[in-house]
Amino acid sequence: MELIRKNIHTNKLKCKSSLQINLNDDINVPDTKPDIASVMKVSGEITLEEQKILSGKLYVKGFLFFQLLYLSAEADHQIHSMTGKLPFDEAIYIEGECNVENASIHWELEDLSANVINTRKISMKSLLQITVTAEELFDESVCTAANSEFPVCTRTNTLHLTGLSACKKDSYRFRDEVVLPSSKSSVRELLYRSLSLKNVDIRLLKDQFSIKGDLVMFVLYSSEEGEAAAEYYETELPFHAVIDCNGCDETMTPDIGLSITDKTVEVRQDTDGEPRIISLDILMELQIKIYEDTAIDVIRDIYSPAMDLTPVFRPVVYENLLVHNTSRARVNDRVKIGDTAPKILQICHGSGTARIDDVYPVEDGIMAEGIIDTDIFYITPEDARPMYAVKAMVPFQQLIEVRGINPDTVFSVTPELEQLTILSSDADELEIKAALVLNSLVFDRITDNFLSDITEQPLDYDALLGMPGMTGYIVKENDDLWTIAKQHYTTMESIMELNELPDDTLTAGTHLLLLKEIMS
Repeated sequence: MELIRKNIHTNKLKCKSSLQINLNDDINVPDTKPDIASVMKVSGEITLEEQKILSGKLYVKGFLFFQLLYLSAEADHQIHSMTGKLPFDEAIYIEGECNVENASIHWELEDLSANVINTRKISMKSLLQITVTAEELFDESVCTAANSEFPVCTRTNTLHLTGLSACKKDSYRFRDEVVLPSSKSSVRELLYRSLSLKNVDIRLLKDQFSIKGDLVMFVLYSSEEGEAAAEYYETELPFHAVIDCNGCDETMTPDIGLSITDKTVEVRQDTDGEPRIISLDILMELQIKIYEDTAIDVIRDIYSPAMDLTPVFRPVVYENLLVHNTSRARVNDRVKIGDTAPKILQICHGSGTARIDDVYPVEDGIMAEGIIDTDIFYITPEDARPMYAVKAMVPFQQLIEVRGINPDTVFSVTPELEQLTILSSDADELEIKAALVLNSLVFDRITDNFLSDITEQPLDYDALLGMPGMTGYIVKENDDLWTIAKQHYTTMESIMELNELPDDTLTAGTHLLLLKEIMS
């Protein structure tokens, strides 16, 4: 007998481990830069040069690139900037199940601060959060039919599952140039740049998918006119691309993350020889998972009136998509800027990042909790500090409705900051309004027994001849026609025909006539 099999593709989360690294150092001010009076703002980005998992340890090598804005100790109190790198080379113990080469490693800069030691030295302190996730990709084989030289009876049902159709990484490079408007001065020195993604929309197509959105660029620079106050410019640049992805189509479910991994921002001269063009070279990384809903008829049981068959079963784990939706949440909060910060005269720029801190199941759903990290630039009424920057954190909580959640349910929630508005309610208070998009994927993880093999033995004819050829049977509670036919060496079709049953539905107390069928 030959069992016809079909593979189902799925993945399983083996482990997820979070680790932390403290990265501290004292940084000297370059000789070409003036003395520091006070730190205005510091920001950082993580770059990994090497990462590997070996013998229960995570080996990582890279650097923290930082941008520091400060007010000089000179009489004009101009804004200056300095950049630098804090290298790291760490070996960290991780959980046993995460000790695999294909584990995914995600970095997040949780905290970064800069304090003035003296006018020529600052103390940098940072906290890096590392998340190591190991997923096991595998194929499971299920039996869908049987080919045999002798008659067999098979009992099947339809299995609904969500399989993994594609799992890979890709990248997209975006290049553009921005010409400063005539109302803005030419650039003498680029002091600070901020780049973020907004309104990202991903749609599946046949063997490809499209991505589009906006790249928000904010730059702070010193002008060639030599004025004390720095100038700033903000704009949104649309982008659109089509990425190849064999095997996907519009009916599937995407789980695609888009993030900026490398960026180059340079100032170039225009046709008149003035530095008024800002050139961008941005590398975006795509984490691609495509899920496909599949319905497969699988064999649940098998027997034969001509052979003694013993089915062998084994447990199979698979997933079924419960929820794939996009929910929206609105956040509104007021934040004091602090006693040491100068008063607010005018908001220049506000940017933010949404971060999930905890996701846990509740009745009829899952609860997502997190914060929105915001960076705000504003103009002050002080001559000594004409511009300033502050950070603010706004908490949020959102219930995502999911019916049928159970202890085996697995879920992921990815936040996206759709809209951010920052207003000054008074001179020392900010009003932050945000619109969040929470992309949710919820799977029901199911463990079931499926047919894997069959052992065949000849029928024991002596024992069968001792059984009556015709039997009267009274249907009991919870009886089904398949089990009755299998136990009495007949077929469902024979019972239905002999007893003139319209279908295979049975009622307790019904009298049936069973005719034994034995084939050599």
